[in-house]
Amino acid sequence: MKNNRSFDHKKAQIEHYVKAEYTKKFRRNARISIRKRQRFMEDMTRKVSKKFGKDVLCLVDFTKGGFTTLVSPAHTVSTNLGRLYNSFTHPQISYTSHCLERFSERAESDKNCIILMDAYMDDALLTYGENEGYLACPSGVFAYEVDSGGMIIKTYINFNLLSEDQIFKFYGSGTVTRLSEEFLAEDENQTDFILSEEYTDPPGKQ
Repeated sequence: MKNNRSFDHKKAQIEHYVKAEYTKKFRRNARISIRKRQRFMEDMTRKVSKKFGKDVLCLVDFTKGGFTTLVSPAHTVSTNLGRLYNSFTHPQISYTSHCLERFSERAESDKNCIILMDAYMDDALLTYGENEGYLACPSGVFAYEVDSGGMIIKTYINFNLLSEDQIFKFYGSGTVTRLSEEFLAEDENQTDFILSEEYTDPPGKQ
């Protein structure tokens, strides 16, 4: 965590806010089910991101008779590409502020952008090398560049904004199995493209 007055002040604000929400939601020393804990954490992720910034990781520790919140802002650095936000879970990856804004807008999410992008990146990194400068995940495509041994994610384009040519390029024979089920058609007449190795000539045609 950063050790400065600005962060200490922000951390204190967030902890005070989350503790107040916790007190309103649960009785003191009450046993809290897993489902209620998950629901509370989802609410806090959304509310904290909206109120204090989308680059904050807020963890809640439910302990017997007590409550602790750990707050960690994404480490940032200024470059010629603007301010970069480091990934929470991928040490060599950072996101531009432009990418954060585009992802938030195009994914229609007011939750913590970095947490969500890190989750999408788990799938996207599997496509590294298939399309230079781009990584594809089930929900869309990230544009990147490699600099000083690290990967900078520059922007995000969600699946619905891709053209047919782009869909074939990014989700063709090498990556189509990573498409979300909602994008797959049962009837081949409803498809935008078909894998060439799966296509066979009609019976009797040579």
